[in-house]
Amino acid sequence: MSHPHDPKESAARSRIHEGCIAENAKVPNVHSVTFQPRGVDKNQDRVVVDRWNLFGHEWLFLAVFDGHLGSTAVEYTSEMLPTCIRRNLRALIHKIGDRLDRDNIIEHETRVTSWLKREIEAFDNYLGNALQRICPSPWDLTEEQARELIEKHEDVIERAFTGTTLALALINLDQRFMWAAGVGDSSVGISTVDNAGKRNTQRLCEIHTFKDPREYYRATMAHPYTEQPLFDWEDRIIGWMNVARAIGDFSLKFHASYLAKLFRFLPDLERFPLDNYIPKIKTPPYIISEPSVRFTDLEHAWKPGTKIMLFTDGVDNLVDGYLVFKPRQHSGANPLDVVAGLLADKIDPEIETLLGHKVTPRWAGIQENRATDVLGNLLGGKDLGRLEMVTDLDYLDNNESPWPFHIDDTSIILWSPAD
Repeated sequence: MSHPHDPKESAARSRIHEGCIAENAKVPNVHSVTFQPRGVDKNQDRVVVDRWNLFGHEWLFLAVFDGHLGSTAVEYTSEMLPTCIRRNLRALIHKIGDRLDRDNIIEHETRVTSWLKREIEAFDNYLGNALQRICPSPWDLTEEQARELIEKHEDVIERAFTGTTLALALINLDQRFMWAAGVGDSSVGISTVDNAGKRNTQRLCEIHTFKDPREYYRATMAHPYTEQPLFDWEDRIIGWMNVARAIGDFSLKFHASYLAKLFRFLPDLERFPLDNYIPKIKTPPYIISEPSVRFTDLEHAWKPGTKIMLFTDGVDNLVDGYLVFKPRQHSGANPLDVVAGLLADKIDPEIETLLGHKVTPRWAGIQENRATDVLGNLLGGKDLGRLEMVTDLDYLDNNESPWPFHIDDTSIILWSPAD
């Protein structure tokens, strides 16, 4: 084991920090981090921590967004969706008498849950409608017309082509209740400690990938038998995408001519094998934006040791190990359990066995960021070789390796209500 002040370990840690944006938010007890080994400018994840005062109550908004195919949709969604939710939550509370508290939450819980679900879907519809307004008939486009449209409306078109997942927590700090929402494969969960000192972890929203039999069945039944099989050996629909729900990604929600006649002329898409997918888009949509939304009463969980955790699927990949340190081996572990376990003052040796390396409870040191503690331990903990490996761009870009080594964008938010 290398000494904490070993120059090689210090250099490895420094390179990891160079790829991080870490924050101990002004909001009490909220720690966050987002990481991409190629640098922060290559990171397509976004993290949002905000605090609102609505009719005299303090609200906390936490969200992680995992962009793909580019950063336009995730950048726009992370900036605008929280604003829309805040504005329309204020309007909703105004309609029900300017208060949402423990005296009326039983009456209005279902209404707020349905409203939040509609709010997220409406935002996605807005992205699609904006595209249709500037291009109502893509099947008639010539290449010249498509390029002119892109030059004039590149942001609108890229927001529709690119996509993002979402996991959020909307918490009334004064009344101690919350809503969690998820679209895609990012996670939101809660971890509590019972009277016997045992830690219990619960996922608050489902993961939407086609590895889930329910999502697989839903998509299969939505399309005629003539299109079967819809999925490849990696459970990607039409061989393209494994997330079943996302914001954006209108290539898989709209007519194929949007991809064939418009999106394909976006910058940097010349090498993308679009001709492999265009003939398969026959009866869209193939993915949807419907979120999972759940209400949770935090009154009995508002005590030391409780953690609210949000993270993107980069955490899942590091816990799973299949594309990282344990090629062709799935750990089978629950990422929420592992993240919660890494927050303990004394970490269970089983977690070290699962990850395959030694860990340290306060990996971030004087930075005192618990999200960075978790990230550092997932990336290698005390193992110098692994800490060096995760930022070795030559190794990450080695296409001749018998098995790919991949470190995804990874983002984590941790909130402790009562610590």
